[in-house]
Amino acid sequence: MFKIISTGMYLPKNLMSNEAFYKKFGSDPLQKVFERIGHGARYYSDKDESSATLAIKAGEQALKNSGLKPEQIDLLIISTDTPSQLSPATAAEVQHKLGIKSAGAFDVNCACAGFVTAVDMASKYLNGEEYKRAMVIGTYAMSKHLDHDDGNTSILFGDGAGAFILEYAPKHGLTASTLKSDGSFWDFMGIYGGGSALPVDEQVLLDRTHKVKVPKKFPATLNSEEWPPLIEKTLAKIGLKPADAQAYVFTQIRKPTIVEVMEKFNLPMEKTHTIMEKWGYTGSACVPMAFHDMAEQGKVKRGDRVVLCASGGGYSMACMTFIY
Repeated sequence: MFKIISTGMYLPKNLMSNEAFYKKFGSDPLQKVFERIGHGARYYSDKDESSATLAIKAGEQALKNSGLKPEQIDLLIISTDTPSQLSPATAAEVQHKLGIKSAGAFDVNCACAGFVTAVDMASKYLNGEEYKRAMVIGTYAMSKHLDHDDGNTSILFGDGAGAFILEYAPKHGLTASTLKSDGSFWDFMGIYGGGSALPVDEQVLLDRTHKVKVPKKFPATLNSEEWPPLIEKTLAKIGLKPADAQAYVFTQIRKPTIVEVMEKFNLPMEKTHTIMEKWGYTGSACVPMAFHDMAEQGKVKRGDRVVLCASGGGYSMACMTFIY
């Protein structure tokens, strides 16, 4: 069991508005697409920024908000599928530049389900002895991997980072989690060039497989069908039902999916929060960014039961519930 003692986030400054995409690709039918999925803007990293620098900024804010010193963090987990480099882990640079000298540090990649998975992992390390506190950061610099002439993919993604600092708290309340994957979707969306299967060469650059590709289309109802039973299963592990939670945070890819899931549970939208209308889809960073923004606005309070539910390419899904 654990408690979240602070959060933080960082948003790059380079605005890419819907209007900029209308100018480039035309407003018909793009305007209807944005109105349907809820995206209103997104921000891109500077040329000298990476997923590591975004993570560092979010981690700095979380540390400031916690009042802790860097050396009081015992574990650092970075969730990203846009690492600064293939090797070493992005966590190495983040650990060094945050001054978290004594902490174990590593990366997790299960696409946009990574942050919730990483929080689950961190919570299982915390024992009040060797591991008292953990920092978990979701960071996303997908703008670096976009084909900016592709009007199907470049319009969705934005960059950002969000951070949680967790502390061992055995009396803070019950937690539960559920992970789910279906690897048959591994070739539906991803960055397929640049790894050991397709090392960067002239052909990879020519085919642009080092950019985000969507070779196949995910079923439109995948999240709306999979999230509710995942949430119910997770809450049932501690004898709860969806109505027992005060706050929900979902992967921020489509607002209508979130509305549909909340309606299925007969829960008001006031119990959840969306950020795609102002920050676009920030992948592995969207859940902590949305939670941080929700807390800043007073929509989630100390003592509330929270449900995090995330999904990502591959596909992977993760759900977790805890007391804030």
